[in-house]
Amino acid sequence: MNDHALQYIDRDSVVHRMDALSKSIWLMCVAVAMLTFNSILSGLVMLVVLLFVTLVLARVSPGKLLRASPSVFGVAVIIGLFHSLVNPGRPVLSLGIATVTDQGIVIGIGYFFRMAVVVLSSYVFIWTTDIHDLMAGLVALGLSYRLAFAVFIALRFLPIMQAEVDAVKAAHAIRGSGAKQSLKRRYELWQRYLFTILVNGMRKAESAAAAVDCRGFGRYPVRTFIKPFRWSRHGIAMVFTFVLLAVFLHWLERQGVDISLFPA
Repeated sequence: MNDHALQYIDRDSVVHRMDALSKSIWLMCVAVAMLTFNSILSGLVMLVVLLFVTLVLARVSPGKLLRASPSVFGVAVIIGLFHSLVNPGRPVLSLGIATVTDQGIVIGIGYFFRMAVVVLSSYVFIWTTDIHDLMAGLVALGLSYRLAFAVFIALRFLPIMQAEVDAVKAAHAIRGSGAKQSLKRRYELWQRYLFTILVNGMRKAESAAAAVDCRGFGRYPVRTFIKPFRWSRHGIAMVFTFVLLAVFLHWLERQGVDISLFPA
C-alpha cells in the first residue's frame, strides 16, 4: 500500500485519542494565532511546539514528516523569499535586478513560520483524525448530517485524488514521458495529468452519488452512528494549552520581546 501524505494514519497516540471537534477547534486556533502574530519569536515557538506534537504526541514517524516536508515547507519558503525581495529596507544582498533587504528578510521569515505552522497543523489534523468521527461530531453540534457527509466526502477524496496523481505519474514514467524534458514538455504533461485526474474524479463522484442514492441516504431526518461522538479531555486540554500559549506569546510581543536579526 502506498504511503500517501494526505491519508489518515491508524495509530494509538495521545492526539489520535482526541475527539475530532477538539482538533478542529485547535486547528482554527492555531490559524488565527499565526495570522495575528507579529514576532519571529512567536512563529519559531509555535513551530517547535507543533513539531513536538507531531513527532511525540501524534507519533508521526520522522520519515513521514520528511516525505511531507516539500508540501509543508515548500510554499512557506517561496512566500518567505518573495517577501524578502519586495519589501523595502536596507539592502543586504543584490541578485541581479532583485535586492534582498533587511526588513524584507525579517518579514519573509515571519511569513515562512506563518505558512509552515498552518500547513503542518493541517497535516497533523489529517494524519490523526478519522473523518467518520469528524462527521459524527459535526452532527452532534447540530449540523445536518447531509452537510456533514459532504465534508466527509471532500476529505475522503483527498487521498484518493493523490493516489490518482501517483498512478498517472507512474504511467507516464513507464512510457518514458518522465525522462528529462524541456519546460514546455513538462507543462504539457501537467496538462495531461490535470485532465486525467479531473475525468477520474468526476467518474468517482458519479459512482459515489449513485451509491448514496441506492442506499437511500437523506431519506430520514435523523441519522444514527455506530460510534457516538464524545468530547475528550485530551482534546479540550490541547485547545486550552495552545490558547494559553498564544496569549502568552502575544503578551511577550506587547513587552517588545523579539528576535532581532539586524542591529537598529
